[in-house]
Amino acid sequence: MASLPTDVHYHSAVTTIAHKYNMPGVFYLDLWPAGCGQVVVVDPDVALHMTVTKNHPKHEAEKWFVDPLIGAGNIVTTDGPRWKYLHKMLSPAFAIQHISNMRPAIAEELMEFRSILHKKAESGEKFSLEELTLHSTFDIIGRATFGESLNAKTKGSAALEHWEAMSRAFATTRESYNIIRNFVSRRVVQAEARKLDAILGAMVKKRFDVLVREKTDLSVRKELSIMDLILRDYMEEIRHSGKEGLDPSFLDTAITQVKTLLIAGTGTTSDVICYLMMMLSVHPDVIRKLREEHDAIFTPGVEASFKMLQNDPYRLNQLEYTTNVIKETLRFYPIGNTARMEHPTEKFLLYQGQQFSTKGKMICPVQMSMHMDDSIFHNARQFDPDRYAREDFPRHAWRPFERGPRGCLGQPLAMDELKIALLLTVRDFDFTCADLKPSKTPRVGWTDWDLTFGDRAFQQFVFEARPRDGMPMTVMRSSWKP
Repeated sequence: MASLPTDVHYHSAVTTIAHKYNMPGVFYLDLWPAGCGQVVVVDPDVALHMTVTKNHPKHEAEKWFVDPLIGAGNIVTTDGPRWKYLHKMLSPAFAIQHISNMRPAIAEELMEFRSILHKKAESGEKFSLEELTLHSTFDIIGRATFGESLNAKTKGSAALEHWEAMSRAFATTRESYNIIRNFVSRRVVQAEARKLDAILGAMVKKRFDVLVREKTDLSVRKELSIMDLILRDYMEEIRHSGKEGLDPSFLDTAITQVKTLLIAGTGTTSDVICYLMMMLSVHPDVIRKLREEHDAIFTPGVEASFKMLQNDPYRLNQLEYTTNVIKETLRFYPIGNTARMEHPTEKFLLYQGQQFSTKGKMICPVQMSMHMDDSIFHNARQFDPDRYAREDFPRHAWRPFERGPRGCLGQPLAMDELKIALLLTVRDFDFTCADLKPSKTPRVGWTDWDLTFGDRAFQQFVFEARPRDGMPMTVMRSSWKP
């Protein structure tokens, strides 16, 4: 463990333990006094059973971690009737049909991202790819939520700044045992949360006032923003009850869900774009195949491809190799994880005939450990997008968004964003990682990418699994010609 960066993400740390000691598919991990006892799951069949077949309830640890930042009662950490209510409210916004209709709008936002990259290429400057992608993905999820761009790329965003301040301060409370430092950091989290809630609350009220003033009947409209979906049932309720105005408790619910979706849909997708460009920077053969597919499925030239996507958004479904490149990047750098507790009717997990008691334990399926296991993914260290086209691909072992009813609701939107980001950039630009400090020998047994990328081979644990150092890059105009 000493070989890893001190702020490495949990899944990298557990993968190191599992690999070093050749742990079985299910094992116990006692972190007392730093944390609660865990049942670690690194076997895909057991993980499938607990997240899909039985769908174990969420562990309280998720509330301890998520609620101070997002707010209590969010769709990520709730269970039971409350979760069903929120899932029914929000899931229409992430239906395949709805997301497909959003593709032209996503492309518009990412063409602005491409324009900024052109300026970076002309100047030759070193820049933070994470910062740039963060603003771009924030605008996309903002457009999905409110029906309009938040213009973070060009004007900045106070809401995004407050979130970043919150997540940095919260990371301090998790990493430090200094009582005074933690007290100050918690106060920062609370202060920034109030500021963020005020901004989002004003946006919710503004939309509510417009709907009331225009007497909009959301029940008969088909293409609704996430904000409209959140307000739809409430608008029906006040229409029939004669109530006026936004109930404070409902306003809190709306703010919490908007904040959840904005945060979950921004950093994670931004992080994956960073890792895509990092991995592509050292795989010219993969870049060539991507460019060939984009020319063949769409047309040579990004501007023409953009227009084609506007007219035929379903053409994006044909980008099979592009999808596989994204999947392979997510295998190396998964973005989601989950913590579950014992099932009400089943107090153990069964692995190879042995019962593992789950009573009072936090159950953690660790995607990274499965993804980097040679017995599950052949030649796991090798970056091989073609593995997903082969019949022996272990489908239920690939779980960067987690699986089952509690898997990432925004997976279809994230995958579309990533495909469009590659379609509109990879033929025009060549990325190079800046300021790398490669390791001289591999630090761990399950990956050797630190020989190329140094510490950046290991995700940083902030709120999500984040790229290190802001992913500094330089970019050049590509000489690609079909």
